[in-house]
This record gives sequence, structure tokens and C-alpha cells, in this order.
Amino acid sequence: MEIDPVLKEELKQYILAKTKGGRKPQVTIRAAYKLTDHEIDLLKERIEILRKADISVEVEKDILAGFVIQFDSSVIDLSLNSELKSLEHALYETA
Repeated sequence: MEIDPVLKEELKQYILAKTKGGRKPQVTIRAAYKLTDHEIDLLKERIEILRKADISVEVEKDILAGFVIQFDSSVIDLSLNSELKSLEHALYETA
């Protein structure tokens, strides 16, 4: 799944603004299961700005697969649920 460049930039700006104040910004990652440290490290490699954030992981049983990154009032939804909803909308629009 591809991350929307606009949301990725918003995440970057949010974290940079919060780190100027001397404290780490809070980012919540919601997933279907408890992410391992290795998986979190892989996310930090893929989304480098997450290295500067204080990350908390929450398990949400409604998520089938993937994860949701929440920061400030923004959400990056990389879950299977959102992909299925997009597919559902596309199917209804073409029917």
C-alpha cells in the first residue's frame, strides 16, 4: 500500500513542529495485533520521521490487516479495512 504523499508530509511537519519544543510528539499505531519491536523498526525505516516520535501501539480487533497511524488530528489508514471500503465504493459507483 502506498502512503499518500500529502499525509506523509503532514506527519513530517507535525513531528518537526513538536520536536522544536524539546519533547517527542505522540504517534499512535493501531493494528490487528501487537506489533513487534522489529516491525516498528521497519516502519521507522520506511517512514523516517517516525524515529523522532514517541510511538504507542494499540491492538484493535476491528482491523483485519495492516495498520492505522494517528497523529494530532490526522490519520494515515493503511489497513485492509480501508482498501475494502474503497473497493466497495468503486463497485457501487460502476454498478
